[in-house]
Amino acid sequence: MPLFKHEGIDFNYEIQGEGIPFLFLHGLGDNLKFAFETFNNDEKIQLISLDQRGHGKSGHDSRKLSYERLASDALALMDYLGIQRFYIGGLSMGAGVAVNLAVHAENKVMGLILLRSSTTDEPMKKEVIEWFSTVSMYLPKKNGSQLFEQGPIFPSIKDTYPKAIDTFKRYFEDDASVNYYKKFIDIPRDRPIKCKSELTNLTIPTLILANNYDVIHPIEYSLFYAHNMKKASYYELTPKTVDAEKHKIEIDTYINTFILSNSKK
Repeated sequence: MPLFKHEGIDFNYEIQGEGIPFLFLHGLGDNLKFAFETFNNDEKIQLISLDQRGHGKSGHDSRKLSYERLASDALALMDYLGIQRFYIGGLSMGAGVAVNLAVHAENKVMGLILLRSSTTDEPMKKEVIEWFSTVSMYLPKKNGSQLFEQGPIFPSIKDTYPKAIDTFKRYFEDDASVNYYKKFIDIPRDRPIKCKSELTNLTIPTLILANNYDVIHPIEYSLFYAHNMKKASYYELTPKTVDAEKHKIEIDTYINTFILSNSKK
């Protein structure tokens, strides 16, 4: 398990293959395994990921978690590895981190990949913020999962977006989610950019992938990025709930093609 230290915190990271460097970031409450399970990289692409601050086997401190802080961590990893320029992307929170890094270090980024964005220049929807806040409240409690299911907000989540229930229940079995439960308060209330102009000023090739039927990652969020970025290519994925295998094949195809084609230019 390779580690690097940044701001006094040990970060767990992993690298697969050699070639064009691509840093792929997980979402809120997940870990670096996401990158290697979600994307089968072409042999010409080097896939890199890390457990972001307060996730997986990486540490955390008492400071509030934010997109800017997570982007600083990601950039620190690439500096540590001696990689001057790279592709960066992520899912959900990871997409937000990638956007933030691109805005503040555009000269480092060869291309940007946004998969099912969860926020724009505004925080998550109030309803979704409330869901995460409720989960955060129960995570440190004994029998927290059971109390969550018995709580007043559980039925509304189940009625609105039942798929979220499985995600939220997994948090209770994840040590990093239990230990660093405040991240579920911090991140949903934050935003990776402050205004649209930060996007319109970017000249980085960008791949945007989204799908319908996803309350936490509304398709209009991805369209927001597609409409406000000069070099954006937007594609709609088959939802995992419709055909999980096709969903994964599409991700592999779009990302590999994007990285390889833009690296030839």
